[in-house]
Amino acid sequence: MIDVDKLVAGADLGDSRRNDRVLQIVSGIIQGHSSATHGTAGAGHEGAWAHAMGAYRLFDNDEVSLPALYGMVGAGIAELVPAGWRCYVMHDFSWVDYAKQSAKADRIRISNGRSIGYDLYSALVVNDRGQPLAPVIQELRTSHGCLSSESDVPLPYDGHLEQTERGVAAARRRLPGRELVHVADREFDDVGTQRAIAAAGDKYVIRAQHLSRWVRTTTGAKRKLGELTERDVLQLAGTTTHDGKEYDLYQGETRVEFVNPSRRGITASKNRGTKPPKPVPGVALSVRVVVAELRERGTPDPKAKPLRWVLLTNLDDALSVVVQAYLWRWRVERLFFLLKVGFRLEDWRQETGQRIARRLALSNLAAMVVYQLQSAREQPEVDATLRAVAAMGGWIDRKGQPMGPIVLMRGMQTLIAGLAAVARFGIDRLQSMAEELGFGFAIQANTRAANRRRSATSRRTGNA
Repeated sequence: MIDVDKLVAGADLGDSRRNDRVLQIVSGIIQGHSSATHGTAGAGHEGAWAHAMGAYRLFDNDEVSLPALYGMVGAGIAELVPAGWRCYVMHDFSWVDYAKQSAKADRIRISNGRSIGYDLYSALVVNDRGQPLAPVIQELRTSHGCLSSESDVPLPYDGHLEQTERGVAAARRRLPGRELVHVADREFDDVGTQRAIAAAGDKYVIRAQHLSRWVRTTTGAKRKLGELTERDVLQLAGTTTHDGKEYDLYQGETRVEFVNPSRRGITASKNRGTKPPKPVPGVALSVRVVVAELRERGTPDPKAKPLRWVLLTNLDDALSVVVQAYLWRWRVERLFFLLKVGFRLEDWRQETGQRIARRLALSNLAAMVVYQLQSAREQPEVDATLRAVAAMGGWIDRKGQPMGPIVLMRGMQTLIAGLAAVARFGIDRLQSMAEELGFGFAIQANTRAANRRRSATSRRTGNA
């Protein structure tokens, strides 16, 4: 488990009182806060107003830099991924909608111009067992530029691909001596980006988008990539789980060379009516093309099409490793879900992107702790306790409903609030308070439900 006290104590925030405030805010976030205006102090705290003002001052303090705040997250990732180990870096973007918050004057057009808010780029690190750790870099794009975890000043926005290449460089700086595998969806399919990653000595798995591109085959002939992949004979390779469903996995592969120049920005410039950039030539790039199909098991809908992906990679691992790396890309989507639903990102009332970005840094540190709590399920002696905490948070232990970070946070909130209440009032006083207010029926109902659960558990384990 990550030592949060140690990470926060090692941060250079310019004042030890700021470090204390950070620790207090992160503690509240982990306990499942619901405040839209600040990082609440958490269950049982009695100094809410003073804490709210302290959090406001921290988020609004220009002396507190994003690199200093995110440095705690980077130090935690480096501790969790020892030198020499492999980790996967999942790159993706998500719109943060603030259409109803006009006080945020630095918003930009998002969602293809349909709304207004910010554009959030994250590069989530996942370990070699598929467990999410934390973002190694984040950038929040505002009207003033990209507020980056790697810079004290806003950076220019040239495009998502350029941001991704900054993310690749940041991962190498933060995680030297590790084997990095960059994973991204099809909007990141650019031969220039792939050449840059390969030239740096890193690996990648990127879903192909441009199937009409011309490539050179092993025989020297030039063919369209889509024609080659349609001919691949796919073999059943086993079963896998994706997004809570079980599938049969079929896969195949071929090898080609990318020899054409990068055409980055040409299509976008034509859409804008501006002068297109010149194609950028580069060295011939040897690419392994992996085709994977997920076919739903059991009695699937006859109208449902299989999930089919064409993956571009320079990994030499078995096909199953390449496909699994892409399946783990879903972890970054769940990070955005955690930020927006668990931490209520789109309800935050901070009035500038800078304040939002500072709060995001602390939320990612909290996310790292919750992810570590999830991974503790590998320890049998801890798993039963985690299941009980998640159940308090609303988790229903059913097939296809994994224990997520949000139910764990809700369970922790209930647990810590209960401990705080018991410590302050005692069991007897709490029960009398509930009865005085007319909630005695709730205590009785909860007691009966708990007895039924214990009886069901005893029957399943043969101890009834």
